[in-house]
Amino acid sequence: MISTPTSNVLGLVELADSDGLCDTYGPDSFKDLQHVFVDRLKHWTRKNDHWHMLGNDRFCVVLDGVSSRAQIELAAAKLRRVFDEPHYVFNKPVRMEVNAGFANIPEDATDTDLAVRQASMALRQARKSSRLFEVYGPQCEQQHVDKRQLVRELELAVEVGELELYYQPKMHAGYRNLIGAEALMRWHTKDQTVRRPDEFIPVAERNHVIRPMTWWAIKSTVARLARWPDHLSISVNVTPTLLLDDEILAVVRDALDIYGVKAARLTLEVTESVMVENQEIMLRQLARLREEIGVRVSIDDFGTGFSSLAYFRDLPADEIKIDKCFVIPMLESKKDYAIVKAVIDLAHNFSLKVVAEGVETGEIAQRLANMRCDVLQGYAFDAPLMIDDFEKRYLF
Repeated sequence: MISTPTSNVLGLVELADSDGLCDTYGPDSFKDLQHVFVDRLKHWTRKNDHWHMLGNDRFCVVLDGVSSRAQIELAAAKLRRVFDEPHYVFNKPVRMEVNAGFANIPEDATDTDLAVRQASMALRQARKSSRLFEVYGPQCEQQHVDKRQLVRELELAVEVGELELYYQPKMHAGYRNLIGAEALMRWHTKDQTVRRPDEFIPVAERNHVIRPMTWWAIKSTVARLARWPDHLSISVNVTPTLLLDDEILAVVRDALDIYGVKAARLTLEVTESVMVENQEIMLRQLARLREEIGVRVSIDDFGTGFSSLAYFRDLPADEIKIDKCFVIPMLESKKDYAIVKAVIDLAHNFSLKVVAEGVETGEIAQRLANMRCDVLQGYAFDAPLMIDDFEKRYLF
């Protein structure tokens, strides 16, 4: 490890989403990106800085004479400029994103092992917050401890049954009758609080707890469908990365067989990112789920990603869900209104049904119905409900 007798700052810089870049552009082009990454970092450092590579995608540097937050911010600003210019692969621009973590090296330090560990914590925090860089401080240590504790608590929650599925009704836009529901996960903790998905799903996704959680959700959803009338369906969210695992095919098929539920009554919702991350593999897996098993596929949060019309044309899906960030303001914003209408018309031209989420008022619901939207979901009808409340209100 690098050693230094003076008080300086150690930085760790990594190429963001290296796996995604490799999958998108292939191993040969990715090697070229790695060379560009190293060359640009060499231009970032000064003659008196010390650096070396930690693998192909991570760079360690000791910034000589840098110690204050203001000086680190100047170094980070230069780092941003170095990577602002896109690199071109097959004449197409590729924006190379980086994350960095910095930590001070004490004056009496004989090596930098502690600073490397601290910079690693700051780097993880930068990755989590989508910031260019973070500087190590006591909050990084506490956040690291808190995250590990949260992961352990999540693992236990799966084992002891603290997770519950709430159900939000999905209504036919024209007739306003119930056609199904979306299953939304909630965590009922030991201290009697209820945690929403955005509080724990991202942690579960980064630490592989999402797999047992999703398999449980699929099995629970299918078991619920077995009790409901045959004309109703339920959609359940699936993290796109789980589509890379063939186990999802076995989990879905086994659940449907055990409970004797028709496959078309189960809808798997995946975010639009399937069209830009590991595109070929994920789309092939979606096609297998539809064609081999017969479940329906819905593309969630549509309009918030960066998919092209070429991907849209070949998408193996049955419906798309227009994200609520367009639906909620559509009556006040002409641009959002135009986006919603364009998506509905385009989807229908490709024989896809359209679900609008975030329907907050009756006026929005009526306007969507006039635009020939197929399905409505939102607080204009109901909030996500515990299963007993949902079934009392809508079924039994």
